Amino acid sequence: MSRDFIQAVIDLVPELTDFGIGIYDGGRGLDKVQKKADFDKYQSSLLDSSESFEKTVTWLKQIEKIKSFSTHRSSYGLKHLAEKDIGYITNGVFIAAAIHSGFKYKINPDSPNVRFNMSEKSLKKLEKA
Repeated sequence: MSRDFIQAVIDLVPELTDFGIGIYDGGRGLDKVQKKADFDKYQSSLLDSSESFEKTVTWLKQIEKIKSFSTHRSSYGLKHLAEKDIGYITNGVFIAAAIHSGFKYKINPDSPNVRFNMSEKSLKKLEKA
């Protein structure tokens, strides 16, 4: 079932992979065929991350949604905060779980990271715990 939820997020954000938005360094230095192969590999890996996705969705229930986007934290920093409680996850898994959980998102241009409408107050509580 989680694989279907991850696929639904990919349908919304087609450039989402395990790495985040796109592939490492935008695939610089790779030819078109290798870029596509890497992209497909990272997206397939994201689709195979059901267990991490479920743990992240559960963890995200502790975070309050706000109207504005966080300017202090990106998906990459947030994934590290979550990892303290749930173990290693990828940036892409965090992004997919947050979008699935109903957080609004804003893709950072020229970056694999995403910003969300997560309450800083909620996040600070988790940092102290």
